[in-house]
Amino acid sequence: MNHTARKLLVGTVGAAGLFLATTATANADTTHKVAKNDTVWDLSQKYGVSIQAIETLNNIDQNSHLIVTGQTLKVPAKDAQVAKNNAPAQVTDKKADTANTSEVTVKAGDTLWTLAQQYNTSVEKLRELNGLAADAYLIHPGNVLKVNGTVQATQQPAQTEQPVQQQAQPEQPVVQQEATQEQAQEPQLVVSANHTTHTVQAGESLYSIAQAYGVTVDSLRAANNLGATLLVGQTLTINDPAKDPAQEAAAQQAAAQAQQEAAAQQATQQQAATQVQQPAQNQAPAQTQAPAQQVQQQAQPAQVQQPQQQVVSTSADGAAIAAYAQSFIGTPYVWGGSTPSGFDCSGLTQYVYAHFGKQIGRNTIAQESAGAHIPVSQAQVGDLLFWGTPGSTYHVAIYLGGNSFVAAPEPGQSVKIGNMAYFMPSFAVHVN
Repeated sequence: MNHTARKLLVGTVGAAGLFLATTATANADTTHKVAKNDTVWDLSQKYGVSIQAIETLNNIDQNSHLIVTGQTLKVPAKDAQVAKNNAPAQVTDKKADTANTSEVTVKAGDTLWTLAQQYNTSVEKLRELNGLAADAYLIHPGNVLKVNGTVQATQQPAQTEQPVQQQAQPEQPVVQQEATQEQAQEPQLVVSANHTTHTVQAGESLYSIAQAYGVTVDSLRAANNLGATLLVGQTLTINDPAKDPAQEAAAQQAAAQAQQEAAAQQATQQQAATQVQQPAQNQAPAQTQAPAQQVQQQAQPAQVQQPQQQVVSTSADGAAIAAYAQSFIGTPYVWGGSTPSGFDCSGLTQYVYAHFGKQIGRNTIAQESAGAHIPVSQAQVGDLLFWGTPGSTYHVAIYLGGNSFVAAPEPGQSVKIGNMAYFMPSFAVHVN
């Protein structure tokens, strides 16, 4: 009798221990070490518990759902067991739901709203089945969701929501959104009403083209979709050009031609002077024997020819003055400068005219009185061009013909050719 009772007692204690161990195992929380790309949603799917249960047990912010790689999380017992212990009345309903529950893999373009319409259920029901927060609406292609309902024959297109990602995986972009953003970020080309075009030639650069048209490199980039290098034959848009390379080239060619003509005229004058002197030398013995009256008569023809030589020299001076002035292109502007080491506007004109023996004064006011005032339309090559009213002019240049002039413009720049189409003078002076 005692032996039987002892066996019964040992068996009872063993069964109780087994029951307690089983109960402890069933109720014990599972731990999980967070791996890269893990989210609370993934863990809820893996362990069959709700997101809220995991976040509540581990004090995770239910707004950000943020977990960190390497973090150790406690995973509670399955929600179904907890619900069974706390709310026995709901078991029948959950079994009924489970019997009618299926899974669907999210595809690109799917949203909670479209899935709810497709399976004849509600967004709230989908959230409840999948342990999503009450304000959750982000799903990602490849996620597996539980759905409660059957597929409808006719699918309704999505109208309110766009496919987006899990909040815990914002690093994975949607291809369509990236394409839209890239299109929105493409630079908009700027083309002004006053623009021209230029075809790139061999040896040219953005800097040389910008200098030729009087614009900046930045303006060229803003007006053209440029790559890493310029291509020969490429057409560029030039906004608001301050220079016309064609006109400047024509002006330089005209100045060079004028300089050649001036040199030829000077050679002709020297030859004519030599021819005049030779007869005088040949007649020198006769003049020694002739009376004084005859010497005076022989001297008169030479005096008659002198005004004719002076007229030719005057016409040649304009082109020579223009050509000589252009030889200083590139000389830096220096306030008060009047030497080739640096010029201001009136210093340049004074230096050029002094080279030809003409003193016109040092400043613009004095140089106004160097000759006759004439309209700009009547100006000749080599004449002075003035800006401002007579008696208070502020700038002076030398006329090159056409619409071109040469001047020392302003501090920070150098002597260069300007265009009257962009900077029209007020009047001109023909130097006496």
